[in-house]
Amino acid sequence: MSAYYGEDNGLMRNWFVGILWSVGSFLVLYQGFSEVEDVLLNAAGGFAVGVAMIPCNCWNGAVGGSNKLHALCAVAFFLCMAAVCVFCAEDTVNLLPDQKTKNAFKRQYRTIAILLVASPVVAIAASYTLDQNTSAKFFVEAVGVWVVAYYWWTKSREFRKTSAEKLAVHGKLENRRGVGLVRVEPAPQP
Repeated sequence: MSAYYGEDNGLMRNWFVGILWSVGSFLVLYQGFSEVEDVLLNAAGGFAVGVAMIPCNCWNGAVGGSNKLHALCAVAFFLCMAAVCVFCAEDTVNLLPDQKTKNAFKRQYRTIAILLVASPVVAIAASYTLDQNTSAKFFVEAVGVWVVAYYWWTKSREFRKTSAEKLAVHGKLENRRGVGLVRVEPAPQP
């Protein structure tokens, strides 16, 4: 996907860079439910911007070899999002109404985490086994992007059931170590 940066004399560059800057900015601006989640999302946002700002030099006619720092940022982005799934996604699951629903969301988050770790691994393997500019590599990378989108879609579905964001804004949630988020009533104002 990064080859869009330079293909067709850079016609897609503005879209590619703009979309990655938008994604990165939203990840940095989004307040996680824990310090760990916030740090991981901020790092993922920074790596997304890194992917945008550090050309891969992987398009037809690029000058110089491929950029390893670009690839490092891309892999780190997916690994940060996988870490969010592994270490933080289940924090809000405690707020779901029944155990069956909690288990279903936990399974989805574990599956997403596995796919987020696998997608850069498969993309790297594709880079070494396929020609750098094949459409197969593009689709492997596209699957990784869609998995990130699926994570946010799944989290949004969960939030519709728990109202976790609304509860957090009103101070009605507390993140307890080893438990996750629990509902609390804020102390009455004097």
